[in-house]
Amino acid sequence: MSKKTHIERMNKVVQHIENNLDAGVNIAALATIACYSEFHFHRVFRSYIGESVYAFRKRLLLEKAVHRLLYANDSITDIAFKSGYDNQSSFNKAFKNLYSYTPSQVRQQRVSIQPLKIELRQDMKLTAEIKTIDAINVISAREIGSYPEAAPKAWGRVMKFAYGNRLMDKDIRSIGISHDDPSVTAPEQIRYDACVDIDADLKNLDFKNNDNLEKKTIAAGKYAMFLHKGSYETFPQTYSYIFNEWLPESDYQVSGDKTCFEVYLNRDPRKTKPENLRTEIYIPLV
Repeated sequence: MSKKTHIERMNKVVQHIENNLDAGVNIAALATIACYSEFHFHRVFRSYIGESVYAFRKRLLLEKAVHRLLYANDSITDIAFKSGYDNQSSFNKAFKNLYSYTPSQVRQQRVSIQPLKIELRQDMKLTAEIKTIDAINVISAREIGSYPEAAPKAWGRVMKFAYGNRLMDKDIRSIGISHDDPSVTAPEQIRYDACVDIDADLKNLDFKNNDNLEKKTIAAGKYAMFLHKGSYETFPQTYSYIFNEWLPESDYQVSGDKTCFEVYLNRDPRKTKPENLRTEIYIPLV
């Protein structure tokens, strides 16, 4: 897929949203227009636009509200409803968060609303290594919640089990699976899996009384591997580059049947300076 094709598809998605602002968001329809699976569409859209589908639609509705406040005779309550809010209070709060003025101030004082300044990310250049991997059997611990809160809890559980059963060795891999996009999924619903692959026979391990740990398999197949250097907090920039720069210019397509995963290369990230952290990011390919 060429970058031109990618841009054309994403522009069609944007146009569809703009033409159907009052109809809500239909992710299945948008993913079809973009020719991506629903699983990967959220990340691709955010990489292209800089915000989630829902945030993009919300912003367009609020921008439309500015014009109504300035040039229409609709009441602020009516404008709130037309902008997708159940009440004027919620509308006022969202409007002020975006523009620093209340709807009443815009209408009464005819204040000038300045366009939003979009912070462009710095240029990034990553090289993909295309790999065909075997299935990876892992022990995993799942936690629900924002990633900064969920990840430490999940790793605490899985490492307690691994060390307690003398399963750790120098070749063991620490693998993370971040299932959800925080810009789309509410913090209390975000899923994170902390995983370790082991050489021991998983069939002989008893998981029944081990803090809800699971046996699972990361699918075999073709993946694009990227080396992320630095803090885990900058993962979003790397994923943005992969989906918005590398993928459109490559000859590959993302597989909708598999998940992305991360392999953390540092033995103990807690004792490693953020700038020295190294992570392999695997993107599943068709």
